[in-house]
Amino acid sequence: MRTRPYAMVHYHEIGLKGRNRSTFENILVRNLSTALTGTGANKPRKLPGRVLIELPEEADDAQIAERLTHVFGVANIGMGVGGRLDLDALCDVAWDVVREREFATFAVRARKAHSTFPSSAREINEKVGAFLLERSGKRVNLSEPELTCRIEIVGDLVVVYADRLRGAGGLPVGSSGKVLALTSSGIDSPVAAARMMRRGSRVVFAHFHSQPFTDGSSVRQTAEIVELLTRYQYASTMYVIPLAPAQQLIAASCPESLRTLLYRRMMMRIATEIAHRESAGALVTGDSLGQVASQTLENLAVVEDAAGVPVLRPLVGRDKEEIIDEAIAIGTFEVSSAPCQEACVLFEPRRPATKASIEQARTAEAGLDLDALARDAVEASEVKTFRFP
Repeated sequence: MRTRPYAMVHYHEIGLKGRNRSTFENILVRNLSTALTGTGANKPRKLPGRVLIELPEEADDAQIAERLTHVFGVANIGMGVGGRLDLDALCDVAWDVVREREFATFAVRARKAHSTFPSSAREINEKVGAFLLERSGKRVNLSEPELTCRIEIVGDLVVVYADRLRGAGGLPVGSSGKVLALTSSGIDSPVAAARMMRRGSRVVFAHFHSQPFTDGSSVRQTAEIVELLTRYQYASTMYVIPLAPAQQLIAASCPESLRTLLYRRMMMRIATEIAHRESAGALVTGDSLGQVASQTLENLAVVEDAAGVPVLRPLVGRDKEEIIDEAIAIGTFEVSSAPCQEACVLFEPRRPATKASIEQARTAEAGLDLDALARDAVEASEVKTFRFP
C-alpha cells in the first residue's frame, strides 16, 4: 500500500455560478498554482466540485497550509494522505491519520464523487468507524465529535484527512475585473482593498503624499501594507502620487472649511485618470459613514461628484471595531497602527465643513485649472510593483 500527501481544496460560492462555473474554477486553479510557487507542490488538478493538489513527500505542511488559506475563493482545505486503496487499506490509512491525535470522541465522514469504488459512503463510514473504534478504544459521537476522520473518494483516488482548515472564502482574484483603491497607511482603506479582492477584483493601489511638507512615513507604511496584501493577489501595482502642489493652491485660494473636501475631490480626479490608464472600472475608498467630518452623507456626495468612474465603499456601513477586527485578520493592523503623516493633514482646517454642497465645492474650485493639476500629479507619480511569493 503506497500513499502520498495531498491537499483537497473545496470551494463554495464558485459552485453556484452555473454555466460560468468553469471560468471561476480555472482562475482559482491558476491562483492556487501561483500561491504554491516554490513549495514543490504539483500543479493543482480540477476534480468534480473540488481541486486536488499532490504534495511532495517531505512537504512543509505549515507553509503550504498558510499559502492555501490566503487564496480567495477557497472555502476549506483538507490536508491528508491518499492513493488508490481498497477498503481494508483505507482502514489502515485512516488509523495512521488519527492514531497520534488526542481525542475522546470521533466520527467518520465519507463522500464519493464520480467513483466506481465498490462500497457506498455509508458502508465506508461503518467499516472504518468500527475499525477505529476497535483500535483507539474511543467513543463514537456523530453529532459533536472531537475528531472527524474525513474520507473523499473521487474517481479511483481515496484521500483521508482529519485536518480541515478554513479558507479565505469569496471569489478568486481576477474573476471580477480591476479596481483602483485609494489607499492610505491607516486602518480602513487596506481593509476596503482586501474586501474587493475577496469579491474577485484585482486591485491597483493609489497612495497620495504631501512631501516635502510631510515626511516619507506614509509612503513607507503604505508600501508595507501593499506588500502584505499582495499575498492575496500575487502581483500589485502602487502609484505614489504627490498631492502637495494641488494642496498649496487650494489652501491659498479656497475657503478654509472646504479644504479637506477639495483635497479629496482632487484625489478623485487624479485617481480617475489613473483608473483609465489601468483599465480599472471603479475607485475604492475606505469611507465609513459618519466616521469623520469628510464622511457625512453630504460630504461623501461632494467628493464623489469629482470622480469620473463609479466609487465603491465596501466599509460604508461598518463601525470601527468591525474594521479593526478585519485589519487584524488580514494582517495589516499592526502596520496601520503606527504613527505617520498623511496627506490630508496638510493645511487641515480648524473647523471643517460637515454638510457641504456640490455647488459650494464647484464654486470654490472655479478659479483652479483642475485638469492641469490632475495631469501634473499623474505625470509626477512614482510606480512601485510587488510580487508574491
